[in-house]
Amino acid sequence: KWDHESTISLLPKSSLVGLDKTTDVNLTSTIGEVMIPNSSCAEALTQTEMLQMILLPHAMTAVKDRNSEKIRFVSSLSIHYLIELERLFQIPCVALEMLVITLLLKVGEEDELASFLSARETQRTITKRRKQLDLPTRNRLYSENPGAAAFAGTLFLIATNSETEPSSSIKKQLISLATMILMEGGSTSVAVKYLLTADQVNDAITLCSKRSKANKETAEVGSQAKDFFRVAAKTAEDQTDRCKSFYHLHCFLKQYDPACFARDKRKMKVSRMDDKNKSAFRKDISTVVVEQSALAHEIRFPDELFSSPHHCRRLRSMFGYADSVK
Repeated sequence: KWDHESTISLLPKSSLVGLDKTTDVNLTSTIGEVMIPNSSCAEALTQTEMLQMILLPHAMTAVKDRNSEKIRFVSSLSIHYLIELERLFQIPCVALEMLVITLLLKVGEEDELASFLSARETQRTITKRRKQLDLPTRNRLYSENPGAAAFAGTLFLIATNSETEPSSSIKKQLISLATMILMEGGSTSVAVKYLLTADQVNDAITLCSKRSKANKETAEVGSQAKDFFRVAAKTAEDQTDRCKSFYHLHCFLKQYDPACFARDKRKMKVSRMDDKNKSAFRKDISTVVVEQSALAHEIRFPDELFSSPHHCRRLRSMFGYADSVK
């Protein structure tokens, strides 16, 4: 257990993100405060030591130098090491799994990476089922491993980082595995937050809908209505049926956070630049009292996404936005 806990701090380095911005890669930069094993296992080479002394320094140097041949070698070595651990019924630490994933991305082995991620999800499904049936198994669920939540967060980072640039299919698998790990550990609200950060608003809505039916969870303990609305508006730019997307969001928010539609009067600053009757002594910005939904007070409606004035007015009305604040 101490070995797995010691490698959690190595997750950021195992992601190999940000090396291009580093002017120099110190081979000893991965060595930090390491938990010392007791005398009974002092002669064994731990996963922490293997990562800190061999795999990570060489992987970081190879990536920094853009040495594709060396990256492939370290990738192959990391995979063989992980396979050997599992052959000996040892649980690979999360930092090692992350290093395998990122190196496969770096060398462009998407088919092998897809198989690896798929095998991880399948293994988890089988292990969970065997535990439910009280059948013996040597495998552990991700939620039983130290650093599982941090591992899931790093998977989201890899999936959405512009430096790694995974394909859409790999990105989907990475997000799926990360979401599964967080849900397994009971961190559904964290999973929803990460999904919204990754612009996966439909997956976040689906996850919240399932959770709400089971535990009646509301926005009080998770992401707020404005978070869903912001991501929906951002992703709608690439959608053809935007009205349907916003209608789906409206139906969800009615159940998830009905309070966001409550009418509220608040002061708003309004531009008077286009006012033809504006005198030279009036300010360009004035304050008026506007009555609209709480959501409308929090975030601007994306009028520019809808070419039809009729559809735009109707959607504004659905979400409680005022017709005009002039």
